[in-house]
Amino acid sequence: MSNEDVRQIAAKIADQLGEKQHGPRKLVREVVERCGVAFAQEVLKDTEEVMALGGMLTAAADRLRTKGGVFFYLARGRMSDEIRQIIFPPRMIRNRQQASSFAAGEPEFHWADRLNILRPLLDEQGEASTVKITLIGRPGKIEIRKDLVITTMSHSAGAPTFPRGVPALPETPTVYTVYIAAKQWKRVESALQEDPGDVMIVEGMCAYDAELPGIAVYATRATTKFTEAARRDGDNGTASTDDKPAPKANTKAVKSGKVNTPPKAAKKNSPPAVKPSIPESAPENIARKLRELHAAAELYRQKIATIEAKPSGQQFGLEMTQKLLKNVEEEISTLQAQYA
Repeated sequence: MSNEDVRQIAAKIADQLGEKQHGPRKLVREVVERCGVAFAQEVLKDTEEVMALGGMLTAAADRLRTKGGVFFYLARGRMSDEIRQIIFPPRMIRNRQQASSFAAGEPEFHWADRLNILRPLLDEQGEASTVKITLIGRPGKIEIRKDLVITTMSHSAGAPTFPRGVPALPETPTVYTVYIAAKQWKRVESALQEDPGDVMIVEGMCAYDAELPGIAVYATRATTKFTEAARRDGDNGTASTDDKPAPKANTKAVKSGKVNTPPKAAKKNSPPAVKPSIPESAPENIARKLRELHAAAELYRQKIATIEAKPSGQQFGLEMTQKLLKNVEEEISTLQAQYA
């Protein structure tokens, strides 16, 4: 296989991962070149499976990994130590490599100087063709108008890890005013009331509202995390037999009075729900994170029970789902130990 063929395969994989930036695409190419096409395609296949099962949380358990993030996580764990050191060097070495790539005379960035830096940049602005925003969390108090529901949400970023050189986020929470179509809100409200561990997912456009603090979000889509998980299960053909259309009756049999009633589908033996264990000393943000982790673990347990109920030759995704459950349970144990 020629170098050009390898580059084309790497580019196709990067496209499937949704990676558009040069850095991640270069990493994908290195994985293909150093580990082989078969290795990269197998990791991509498992990545698709993980995403279909609901995704994978980051190590901090504060958000789901991107599709590319899942790919790199799985690839790192399977490659040899020698190749891992080359493709994903330790942070100290990586920082040294990045620092050496900059000219020695370039000044450092200081937040207080940003206005002087930005003024000339604003005279020659670029143009963004698309701007989208996604909010995940529980809504606040709502206000209802004809065909419209309005709520507010605030977000404190905590201490996320940014690439070297990117300034830290301000500590002041960002307030979002969210406008949701009433028709979409009804489904969201019902799901949130049924399960306190569920969270709303809002996707839409954002704009600055000069008369209000923060950012206005105009929802194009509103759903919940558990609703999306159930929909994905249905798309993957794992919906329960109760959701499938009943077979048509035999007309001749009906006329003769010899109708064989099909037996009722046996109920799946789902594992009993595990009551969330939240340490009393845990702050609210940690308690909320633990509730979300417990909810994710419960989803994975139900998924495992559904897969195990199938014949042995059709238990697709079982091993991967068990790994995801193990990761979530380890994150729960770590947080509980910190605040026990």
